[in-house]
Amino acid sequence: MNWVWPTLGNLMLLCMTIMIAYTTCNGPSSMFTGLDGRFMRRDVATTAVNMTYSYPTYDILMVLGDSNTQFANDPAKNGFVAQLAEFYQRQMDVLNRGFRGYNTSSAREIIGSVLPKTSVAQDSTTTDDISPLFKFAKKLKLTTRADEITKALWPYQKQNYPGISNILQLIIILFGTNDSRVEWSEAYNPIDQYAEDLQYFITLLQDPDSEHYSPDARIMIITPPVVGDRKIQELAKSRNTEPEWYNNRTQTYAAKAIEVAQAANVAYVDLHTGMEDVVAEYRKNISSTDVLDGYDNYLIDGIHLNVNGSAILFGLIHDTIAKNWPEMIPLKS
Repeated sequence: MNWVWPTLGNLMLLCMTIMIAYTTCNGPSSMFTGLDGRFMRRDVATTAVNMTYSYPTYDILMVLGDSNTQFANDPAKNGFVAQLAEFYQRQMDVLNRGFRGYNTSSAREIIGSVLPKTSVAQDSTTTDDISPLFKFAKKLKLTTRADEITKALWPYQKQNYPGISNILQLIIILFGTNDSRVEWSEAYNPIDQYAEDLQYFITLLQDPDSEHYSPDARIMIITPPVVGDRKIQELAKSRNTEPEWYNNRTQTYAAKAIEVAQAANVAYVDLHTGMEDVVAEYRKNISSTDVLDGYDNYLIDGIHLNVNGSAILFGLIHDTIAKNWPEMIPLKS
């Protein structure tokens, strides 16, 4: 039996040699530990991660903008995006695509990754081979049209039930606060470039040759809100710097946003004028003679909407939807 031990030793040595050769050929990165602690081949794990699934969603309402949009999901601030999500619950999925510090030109650099692509949104057959829902529909001998699949999966399909086809129904665009900063600011964007960028966003959605062509999408441009000059000056002084925002500059950009919207024949909300009107009315009821008083009642820090400012914006959005697209006022159930 002494011959057995050299044989086992040689077998173990052979196995180790094979493992070393395999690792050398496939690279050390071809194996890794998965999230559950299992040792996995990297190519297998990558395939699992890259799998795409389709699942029932509502049609889409997207809000694109800067920090006044990003922060608008906060219910504590009565954020207007949070209010839209509540208003359209079981009607549309509200997507917040707000990017703090962005102007229209920096948003333009990433817009291709933000807007839905026509090939994905309108051609459901592209997911036929990878979506469990489409495979399920095929078992029922249905075609891969989204409406037929929806009927199969949601037998009580109505306006307030989700479906497969998530069409972009409304996009709200709110930029201008950063664009209108003073010239020495890194975020400053010349007003003509601001207008060109806004038109570019509109064209991406309306041009049939665009990969983001969304013929069903309604478009709403919102002007930047007012700037509380006194608060901005106080903050700048405390930081030993100069103010970057001035209300009269932002007002010019607001007027340009309206000009772009009117030329493109899309809906718009004049938030700047709307807030000025409310502030003017508010001033009538305060004792101070300082003409800048009143803005703090609607802005947190001179530029970002507080609870009251968000309420103004949501009210203006609601009224604009009701006026231009009354069919979009949701049916609650």
